[in-house]
Parts: sequence; structure tokens; C-alpha cells
Amino acid sequence: MGLDPRLVAEFRGRLNRSRETNQEAWDLSRRLVRPSSLQATLKQLAEAIRASSLPPSVRDALLSGLCDGTADRMQALPGDALRQLTGLSPTKAVRALCVLFGLARRSAPAESGSTFTPAQIEQFVRGCANPFDLLLVAEAASLLDLGAGDLSFAAELAELYRPRLRQSNKGLTLHCVERLRPGSTLGGRLHVGQDRLERLRHFPSAGFHFRFWGDQDMFELETVKGLRPCYTIVTCHAPATPAFAYEPTRVSRSIIDAHLRKTKGQFRAVRVEGEEALEVLHAGRALLFPPWKFEVRGPLALLDLLSRRGQLGVLSAVDSEVFWEFLSQLLGDARLRPPDVIFTPSIIADVFGAIHARLAALPVGGSVVLSDVTNLRQDIPRVLGDPAGQPRHYRFRHVEVRRGAVFPGLPSSQTARLFKDMTQEEPPWFLILVPEGSSPSPGPASGVDA
Repeated sequence: MGLDPRLVAEFRGRLNRSRETNQEAWDLSRRLVRPSSLQATLKQLAEAIRASSLPPSVRDALLSGLCDGTADRMQALPGDALRQLTGLSPTKAVRALCVLFGLARRSAPAESGSTFTPAQIEQFVRGCANPFDLLLVAEAASLLDLGAGDLSFAAELAELYRPRLRQSNKGLTLHCVERLRPGSTLGGRLHVGQDRLERLRHFPSAGFHFRFWGDQDMFELETVKGLRPCYTIVTCHAPATPAFAYEPTRVSRSIIDAHLRKTKGQFRAVRVEGEEALEVLHAGRALLFPPWKFEVRGPLALLDLLSRRGQLGVLSAVDSEVFWEFLSQLLGDARLRPPDVIFTPSIIADVFGAIHARLAALPVGGSVVLSDVTNLRQDIPRVLGDPAGQPRHYRFRHVEVRRGAVFPGLPSSQTARLFKDMTQEEPPWFLILVPEGSSPSPGPASGVDA
């Protein structure tokens, strides 16, 4: 094949890691190599490989091994070429490539929780005041809560939705991820109480599947066993400041750090009772936080994660500082993303102009579809490493903005409920996002052994 052996070894390693750490996607890939699905699978796989960031020689070899996506049966593929590149039989090679390039996830209605297309999901949330009601119509309802904190939202969601789903003989998968380490002295009220955790783990309802991962960075989920590749809904409540208040691709780290020292105080890494911590000197007091408190990931990272993991994204209790940074990345006008400019209230009003005036005038409980105000961005860049076959850019086809922390009939986090007591804070924001994605694949047909 004339390929660099080092490149082949690197690619095989990546292919095997992807398969080993995505067991659900590997199982789902069986349907993609069934005779009735194979031709469409190979075509989609070729398109994904062409759009990938693989070395050109590896990309070309893969396309050649897949007959450039034109084959209509497995026997038509050059098996020896695929074995040399992947170390696998043709059927297993195609399945493994489907996992690596995301086709297994995108093609599995039962695993993503819905056979709905993005357009149908948009239609649903436009016509329903409660976006979480999508769980009631999904084939296999599932929700991933990022930064789940004290699990107050998860507990409320379970109480509200599990009885209604049970009436329809439907299940609910509820997965929660939180970066705070259980047992840490840092984090205060954001830690989950053992009583609440045990109630969720032993929730008295058949068909309710709950799991909680503590001490888990939401941006390091690739090796977490038990997570679904895609969920009906992905949520994040009160996205943290400063983690999501500044976009590092727009504002340099030196400017962010200088702003943090000016507004929050001097900070340094320390150890407290053998535990790493961040000490912040603020208003004459030394405050202690988890060591990653001032790590800045930015809106693009969270938006990328939402678009990969969920058919619907919900961000609740978003404070104003974080909200406008998110908005700058969601809107089409590049002038809303000025380089190395910190969004202070006066600068926000100046940069966003009429958009700011329209949204700032929203009363608590009010809402607006963002595309009715201005154009949405069509080329949001992916920032979470190699997109594994997904396009390097993506978009949200629908974004709704609401003003307020708590809404009638919607489950809420304890943080959202505390906003009513924060008299010095502006009312927070609530975002409903529908990512553009692939349509569900054709249904199952006769099988093939692999």
C-alpha cells in the first residue's frame, strides 16, 4: 500500500481504542452492515472520511478500501487492503469505522432516544412550552446532566417524569456527571447529599436507570463506561463562571487572567489538608475553591459537547456574564466576536446594539426565538479535538431564549431556585438549542454475522 507503518500503527490504535471504549456503539454498528443498510452505510462512511482530518495517505487508503463508498455488498470490498490497514475482517473493519466516525451513534434511534429528525424536534419545542416533555414522546427517553452538582435537578426530573413515562410503559435513563470529587472539603453546597443519591439509585420504579459519575470532567467522557453515545436531552444548569464566561479562542489567556485578578482578586494554587485547591484573595478574605475553578473552557467547548451528545440541549440559570459570551458564538455576525475584548455591561450594549436592546427588554417569563431577532451562525467551529468523522463546523437550527430561573412545570436545580433571593443579580437566562444532525437510518433488516 506504500503507507508509512507509523501512520498505520497510529490509526489502528485509534480505531481499536474507539471500538473498545464505545461498546454500545459497537453493538449498534451491526445494523449498519446488514444487506439492506450496507450501501447507504458505505456512502455515509466515505463522506465522513473525506471530511475528516486524517493524514491524506490514510484517508485515501481507507476510501480505496471502501471502493469510495460505491460498493453495494461486503464481498465487493478489497478485503486484503482493509485488513492491512485496520487489522480486521472487512465486516468488522466497516463496523469499527462506523464507531470511529460516529455513524453508529447517529444511526441508532433507540440509543439517541428518538426517531425524530432535528426538524421534527424543532417543531416540537416550538409548539411545547416545556422542552423536557420531549422525553414523553421519545422512543427511549434519556437525559445527560452535565455539572449535576447536588442532583437537585435530577431528583426533580425523576419525580416529575418517571410516573408519566411509566403510564406509557416507557423507561427513562438519567445519567449525571459532576467534576467535584465526592468527599472533598471544597465545593460546599454543590456536593450531593448521600440521602438524595441513594434515593435516586433506588428509585422505586421499573424502567428507571440512573447513574452518577463524580470526580468526572465533562470534557473527558470518551473513556467513561456506561455513558450513551447520544441522549434525547443534554442539560447544564448554571454554567460556571469563569469557566464559560470567556471564550479562549476570542480572548487571550493573559487578558482573561488580568481581568480575573482585577474583578475576583489574586489567586494561587495551594494545598489544604492534603487536597489541591485554588486560593482567591477577595475583599480581604482568602476563599478556597476546587483547583480547576479558574480553568476557562469557554462556550464553544460546551456547545460542541451539547451538539455531539444530545438531540436537544438545555442551558438553565445562565448568568448574564456567561449568557452574552454564549450568544456571541451562536449568532452569525462576526462583529459580535471582537478579539481580546472582555464583555462588560457597557461593552455588551455597544457590541450587540439592537439585539441587546431586544433581549434586555424581555420580562421574566418572556421568550424569543433567536432567529427571529437576527441570523444564527452557520459555521460554529468544533473545538473538542478531532471530530471523528463529523464536519469541522456545525450549527444549531433553532435557539430559543427565555428570561428567568424557574418556569412553571419545568424541573429546576437548587441553584436556579436560589436566584430569587439574589437581589443584586440580574434575572438569569434559559436556552433551548436544537443541533443540526443526521437523519435516523433505515430500520433493521435481515442480519449478517460479524
